[in-house]
Amino acid sequence: MFRRLSCRILGVIISLVTLFLAAPTQAAPFDYRPYESILHRFAKTGVAIEGIDVTAVDYTGLAAEAKQSSSNYTTLLSDLRSFNPETLDSREDKIAFWINVYNIAAVKTIVDHYPVDSIRNKKIHWLGLPWDRKIITVGGKEYSLGQIENDILLDTFKDLRIHFGLNCASVSCVNLAPEPYRGGTLMRQLDEQGKHFLSDPQKGLRVDRQKKVVYLSQVFKFDQKHFDQLGGGALNFILPYLSPENREFIRKEKENLTVEYLDYIWKSNDIKNVR
Repeated sequence: MFRRLSCRILGVIISLVTLFLAAPTQAAPFDYRPYESILHRFAKTGVAIEGIDVTAVDYTGLAAEAKQSSSNYTTLLSDLRSFNPETLDSREDKIAFWINVYNIAAVKTIVDHYPVDSIRNKKIHWLGLPWDRKIITVGGKEYSLGQIENDILLDTFKDLRIHFGLNCASVSCVNLAPEPYRGGTLMRQLDEQGKHFLSDPQKGLRVDRQKKVVYLSQVFKFDQKHFDQLGGGALNFILPYLSPENREFIRKEKENLTVEYLDYIWKSNDIKNVR
């Protein structure tokens, strides 16, 4: 009888183990607390470089923290190396995750080579083109900025609002968000970023009503292909993010407008450049 009872108990244990192993993998959120701490301590909003509104980063302080084995910076990179993004559940969670990864990778590009005056510094890439350079490891795989932006984000999710979340560590980029992007708040965050960016006449949008010229950020030129394919052109895409006055003017005069592009300043958003 004892033997039969033992066999039954063993059978129950085996069944439970089998059931556990067969169960679908639960969605595992990424822990953004180290990144959030970095943003709170090293990013400063509401400042200007060359008269342009930016979120500036204390790269000197961050580069010092990067040398500490138990810092939030090293913990963040370690967590990314071991995290499997396939465990993320929703579309929004995935987009938020990879936007954050892009922004972390851009910061890391500067920190790895600091001091540098620009992400296009020849110290980073001899031709000043860092986009295809492998810079960050996620889930055991290395990625470049170009891969994250194009292959993963834009080509996969086909949402042009993603551009409002990406910061390339430069003055003319959309500002670095002071909080991590999260799936539950992603669309609100991107909409707020888009409205703020396009309200900036120095790097987002400026309208000359007399000459009927719309000056746009070169972000819309760099990725004209996607804006044409997915948004019906940049002017059509930006309308929901404009002030009522600019929106009405562009809608009314769209056929008569010329689009030109604002100068793009690649100087880094380093807090030491704030004036």
